[in-house]
Amino acid sequence: MKKIAVVFLPVLLLLAFSLLSTAEQKREEEFRDRRLSRNSGGPAGEETDNPYVFGEESFESRVRSEHGRVRVLKKFSSLSPHYLSRIENYRLGLLEADPLTFIMPTHLDADSVFYVIEGEGAISILHEGSRESHSLERGDIIRVWSGSIFYLINKSHDRKLRIVKLLQTGGTNPGDVEAFYSAGGEEADSYYQSFSIELLEAALNTRRDKLQRFFAQHKKEGIIKASEEKIRAIAQQSGKSEGGPWPFTKSKKPFNLLRKRPSHQNNRGHVHEADSNDYEQLKDLNARVAHANISGGSMVAAFFNTRAFRIALVEQGSGYLEIICPHVGRGEEKQRERGQGSRKYTRLSSVLSEGSVYVIPPGHPASIVAGRGKNLQIMCFEMPAENNELVFLAGKNNILREMEDAAKELAFGVAAKAADEVLGGQKGEVFLPGPEEWREEIRGHGDMALEYSVLEVSAGF
Repeated sequence: MKKIAVVFLPVLLLLAFSLLSTAEQKREEEFRDRRLSRNSGGPAGEETDNPYVFGEESFESRVRSEHGRVRVLKKFSSLSPHYLSRIENYRLGLLEADPLTFIMPTHLDADSVFYVIEGEGAISILHEGSRESHSLERGDIIRVWSGSIFYLINKSHDRKLRIVKLLQTGGTNPGDVEAFYSAGGEEADSYYQSFSIELLEAALNTRRDKLQRFFAQHKKEGIIKASEEKIRAIAQQSGKSEGGPWPFTKSKKPFNLLRKRPSHQNNRGHVHEADSNDYEQLKDLNARVAHANISGGSMVAAFFNTRAFRIALVEQGSGYLEIICPHVGRGEEKQRERGQGSRKYTRLSSVLSEGSVYVIPPGHPASIVAGRGKNLQIMCFEMPAENNELVFLAGKNNILREMEDAAKELAFGVAAKAADEVLGGQKGEVFLPGPEEWREEIRGHGDMALEYSVLEVSAGF
């Protein structure tokens, strides 16, 4: 009997690996198809719209010219009224300007945090009777106060200037953001021209014929091409101020996020984070800014924020996001109607690509996986930042490993040692091999690969 078992063992192993290969290929094809769909995955496998992920169609155009554009994400309360009403006072804006361009003087009725995604430029801010000018480069964070007039240049000869803005509104209508142009704007005159000509004559001490000639020269576009000479003249003033005391009480020079030491780094990725301890101007906004670079094929270990909403923009690359949500899905609503106490969670899975915006609410477990072809780069705003904790549910710093042995046995119904083998099985931290790379690594570990193969075959894969 033993001889027969020995003879047939290689055959069984070959069969197991063959079945695994077929099952693996089928599963990867299904998994790929699922990722290519916009969203997927309720408890019963039903398709569900993802109220936390937004694409190009979710933006409103505010400025558009042949030399650039400004877009603002629609109100969170209108995009996802049932789930994101708590952040209805925030908006996300994107500015893109071609090389050697000038962005018209403007002020907003919202506080702003600018983050430079790409390019190099300069910003001038007028407030408290003074002008403050700063150079800008990739990774810079700068605060612009509500009502401060600002204008920018793209001083590069060959690269676009791309800036993402977190806007905190404070007007009578939550989420509404208005731009006021000092010198003309997209399909509109400057606000000066909305005053009566009689009032302007007196206010500016200038006759109307001269005023009319002056305003007739105003550009109608919000972003215009500029000569190298004028760009150079404005750029030379960067880092200087005129007309008031230094330093200013409200705005300071930019803080470069990418020059700060990563808060975590390994061969799978790295993340930079800044809060009010790094850049004081984030304090009253109660915000944190972060930038993650996830290597192709890698993932962020499952995590959740205890208090903060995470609003994120995909800068480069592609991948997918999974969020576990107790609110989305018809099954949970039916249970509530029947008065049942059990809770079903919905897995929301969405493809991410350059320009995608997603929101992860506090308490919601989530993970991000980078596509294998290219690094996935993501920048994030988090608020409220104060007293928020980032909790990991997998990896070396899995918080559940801190439970007492007796608690583990009661919670998971297995011996503490068995629970530790699962909860502590992943030795990596924060950035881990993604699902496809993990399976490839398993295949390369002889005994483990065999065990994995037999388990999958017996499970019917």
